[in-house]
Amino acid sequence: MSAPLSVPLTDDTADAPVHRSRPALSPSRASDFKQCPLKYRLRAIDRVPEPPSRAAVRGTVVHAVLEDLFGLPAAERQPARAAELVPGAWERVRAERDGVDELVAEGGPQALFDEVRTLVASYYELEDPRRFEPHALEERVEV
Repeated sequence: MSAPLSVPLTDDTADAPVHRSRPALSPSRASDFKQCPLKYRLRAIDRVPEPPSRAAVRGTVVHAVLEDLFGLPAAERQPARAAELVPGAWERVRAERDGVDELVAEGGPQALFDEVRTLVASYYELEDPRRFEPHALEERVEV
């Protein structure tokens, strides 16, 4: 995994250039920019803290399930096995992030599990994770 590139910027008040990392452009951030350039700036450049949302927590749990799924041998990456991974992924997200319990209070964790299972099942409509071995789970790409 490569480190983010630093771009030297000139600063009139200092003798040495200032190094800042370029903001990453994920699909979510690209969507923010298309929706509202100011929203992109606040999130990606200024990095104004945002309270977590239920949708963000759900997405984080889906991501954790998919990471766990690709940790299994290809033959074990069955849809039913992916559904079984949801509670464990949820427990890890709960342990890593404060305040997520309050976001899923309405409907309880079971409602969240059902939503996550539906989203993970839809992944199988896009591609079959049993048919390939991933090169990496996370990799930085720069263009």
